[in-house]
Amino acid sequence: MGKISDKQKKKKTHKQGLTHTILRMITMTEILICAIITIAGAAMIYIVTENSIRTEVTYAAQTLSDIYDMEYHGEYYMKNGSLYKGSYMLTYNDFKIKTDMIACSEDVDFTIFWDETRTFTTVKDRNNSLISGTRADPKVIENVLGMGLEYYYSRVKISDKLYAGYYIPIVNSSAQTVGMIFAGRPYDIAKKNMTTIILCFTLISGMVLAVALSVFRKFSSKLVYSLIDVRNFMENVAGGGFNGNLQLTTLSRSDEVGDIARSADTLRYNLRELVERDPLTTLLNRRSGRRAIDELIKKGTGYTASMADIDYFKKINDTYGHACGDMVLKEISALIRKQAEEKGGFVSRWGGEEFLMILPNCSIKEAEGFFEALLDEIRNHEFMWNDTRVPVTMTAGAVESRTDESPDETINRADRLLYDGKKTGRNRLVI
Repeated sequence: MGKISDKQKKKKTHKQGLTHTILRMITMTEILICAIITIAGAAMIYIVTENSIRTEVTYAAQTLSDIYDMEYHGEYYMKNGSLYKGSYMLTYNDFKIKTDMIACSEDVDFTIFWDETRTFTTVKDRNNSLISGTRADPKVIENVLGMGLEYYYSRVKISDKLYAGYYIPIVNSSAQTVGMIFAGRPYDIAKKNMTTIILCFTLISGMVLAVALSVFRKFSSKLVYSLIDVRNFMENVAGGGFNGNLQLTTLSRSDEVGDIARSADTLRYNLRELVERDPLTTLLNRRSGRRAIDELIKKGTGYTASMADIDYFKKINDTYGHACGDMVLKEISALIRKQAEEKGGFVSRWGGEEFLMILPNCSIKEAEGFFEALLDEIRNHEFMWNDTRVPVTMTAGAVESRTDESPDETINRADRLLYDGKKTGRNRLVI
């Protein structure tokens, strides 16, 4: 495998660094949001579950109390070790039938107390035996039996197990609390259900986080790709390369990155004009003209080169002023640029009033007519300054490039012909 260049390593490092930074920020934010949602959700689930249990056991206890009151008239009392209500002796079987009928779920347990002792109950101990005959929790005795209040306990210990339960006092005609009716659920079962719901909620949050991260990764990758494209483009421009282009996907973005990319493209164009072109004539400057010739050489393209010079330009400046000279330079530049570009060539300002014209894939024979017509157009052009026509002509030397010589040698040959034209009368083409 080939070695990775420093530029590729730099590109890869920057991409990974920015991508990882964005993803790290997004991940931390998402995790924080999911944690907050999970904690808030867990708290809500806990509150809702607690309220649901309270409602359930309250309903169950009140329903059992109402059933006994409606079915058996009279007070509760104990006789010969048996519990009565009115004239009816209560039995465990009858108690079990009623509790099975009203139980909201299999997890709900019931108890009827005489005084502080469990007379009938569905609560069992570790050995799966009913705990009839056992005493109520001291705090229940104090609050319910002692104060005659209905009471809900979110945590009350019954036979080594925690229950969430509701107690209703049994009051006789003398306003004495003689017993209690209880309905409750084991807290460990309720806790298990809450845990299951919270785990499901957390799992869903995790799935949402994974999907969000996947979406943000895709988004951030596109963002980073565009930023790297802009960075590489600007590095190329900073190094003097004005021919590179930004990716269409980067330029077409509708966000701030797209704005930056389009501004960078405009900046490239303006810098190119500033760096490659002569500010007065807008022609290629000497450096850019030389580079353009080198590009032709790389492609193996032959060309005809013409070195042209404005005749008696110093006299124009002395007679009409430098502002007039600038006007002449600009108008001549516009003329020869238009003609050269229509022919597929280009022009650069080589010196003060000297111009180098290049016509690719054009022989000297083909170029002769073009240059003669161009010089004739300049002779006939009206260069007006303060309502006065300024006579302007040019002298040019033209040569066809050779494969055995450098661009500088070709340009020097054209320059020597220009010098010959100057010595032999000016206002002419020498080939």
